[in-house]
Parts: sequence; C-alpha cells; structure tokens
Amino acid sequence: MMTNLSVLGARLGPKRAVGRLKTYSRGLSADRQFALGIGVAFPPVIAHLWFLRPGQSFITGLLLLAGSCAGCGLGSWFLRPWFASLTDKEQRRITALPMIGYIGLGALFVLCSLLVASSGRWVSAALLIAAWVAHSSYGASFEPSSAAYGRLRGRLGRAAPMRLAANWTGTCGLLLALTYVWERPEYRGASLTVAVSLVVAGVVASLRVLARARRLRTRLDEEATDVIQKLETLRHASEDDRAAREAAEAAWEKLRRTLGSRIETGITFSGVTVLPPSTLRELHHAVIRDVRTSGADQKAHRRLLARLRMIRVACAGRMDTVG
Repeated sequence: MMTNLSVLGARLGPKRAVGRLKTYSRGLSADRQFALGIGVAFPPVIAHLWFLRPGQSFITGLLLLAGSCAGCGLGSWFLRPWFASLTDKEQRRITALPMIGYIGLGALFVLCSLLVASSGRWVSAALLIAAWVAHSSYGASFEPSSAAYGRLRGRLGRAAPMRLAANWTGTCGLLLALTYVWERPEYRGASLTVAVSLVVAGVVASLRVLARARRLRTRLDEEATDVIQKLETLRHASEDDRAAREAAEAAWEKLRRTLGSRIETGITFSGVTVLPPSTLRELHHAVIRDVRTSGADQKAHRRLLARLRMIRVACAGRMDTVG
C-alpha cells in the first residue's frame, strides 16, 4: 500500500496525488468512509492516552500529541459524509457536545481554582482571572456554527449568562487578590472601597449585558419583520418600481448589521455574533438575489422567508418593547 502511494506521488506530484486520493476516498460509500475515519482517528488517540503513564519522554509526548491532532483532523474529514447524512436534530445533538464539554470543563476549572484558595490565594486569583480572559478571548469559538437558524434561540439565550459567569469569575479573582491588602490595617479602608466598587461595577455590567441581550432580540424581531414585509411588497410591485427595491435593500442592510453584532458585548473582538459569519454571508447573497429578481424564484423566496421567520421565532418571548 505504501509503495503504491509512493509511486503515485512520484508520478503525479504531491498535489495531484493528494487530489486523486481525495477523489478516490469520496467515491467510497459513507459507511466505508466512516470506518476509515474511525481507523485513522482512534489509534493515535489511544497511543496519546498511553503516553500519560509516567516515565515517558517529553519529545515522545509532543510527537504523540501531533499524531493525535493529525489523526483527529483526517478522521473528521472521512466522517463528514456520514455526518451530512444525519437528520438536523441528530446533527445538532452531536455538534452540541463541544459546547457542553466547554461549559463542564470551565465549571470544573473554576471550582478547582476556588478550592486552591485555601492553600494559595495568589494562585487561585490568577487562575480565576485567566478563566475570565480565556472566555473573553476564545470562548465564542466553542459556539456551534452548524444549524445556525435552529440553534439561534439557544445561542441568544446562552451568550449573556455565560458572559455573566465569566465576568463574575474574574471579579472573584480580583476580590481574592485584594485579601492580601485587607490584612494590612493601613490599607484596609482603601481595599474595602475598591472591593465595593468592583462589586457595584459587576452588578451594573451584569444589568447592561442582560438589557443589551433583550434589546437585541427586540431589534431582530422588528427588523426581520420589516425585511419580510418589504420583500413581499417588492414581489408584488412592478419591475420598474425602484422605490420598493431600495426600501427592501435598506431594510436588509439594517438587519444585516444587527445580525453581525455581538449578543452580549459591544466589543468587536469579544463575544458571540448573532449568526456565524458564513451563515450571514449566505443569507446576504440570498436576500440580494431575491431583491434583484423581485422574488421571481418562488422556491428560493419561500426558503428565504422561512429563514427570516426562524429569526423571529428565536427572539419570541424574550424581548423588551418598552425600552
């Protein structure tokens, strides 16, 4: 087998050989690709777990880690056709595992950090602050991007509570670090003032995060409704009705900006967007095509309206129309 691959690579060149192998692999049945994916992913992972025994060298551990990552990456490529053959409900269940694992490991990390406080407050404070920084910087990457419309209700509901949990984790880390200053009588008054200020700031920030999430849902519902109405008006208007087309484009532009916003923060580099960028680009192209053709393609038009209505359904019951 390896000899045949070497001959193929020598004859065709690396890129063409890889292309041929991809074409051949995708020509196999989904069951065979599933078996190949399992066979490629599990051996290096098992070898990596075996390395956890004491007495192994650091270089061996790095090599096994690299092999495990490569095997999982290649295995996921083979498993893709099998995954695509599943129903939407089954796909949502499987892709929710990374988020569940992230929440579980994060909670365990915070709990262990708090338990360390009895023997080392500085270490515990540093770990809690690190957990806040990690979630603020990379936490959004664990939000599943598949089935974006079906997951949107959960996406809107998870973002704010997880942000609050991360913020209060960092606040607890800062308060824990202040206990060293509290032990010195000359700084006790100043440390108490700082601690109270941190708690008050945390409460205010929490209320702002929750209020932002409610206002965002309200805007999404209003703007999605406006886009649906404008697209329906354009569909029944004449082809030369430029005003109807411009109104539909303007309504979509407002909704597009809102869909690209962060749910729980106003910071561009931290937080969870309403829709993943790839899904938002796909929706943008669908709206532009529908506007340009005035909804002539009825099947595409109905599919587009169904997506916009799913956005409205995801926001139902959690809006603030008073503010």
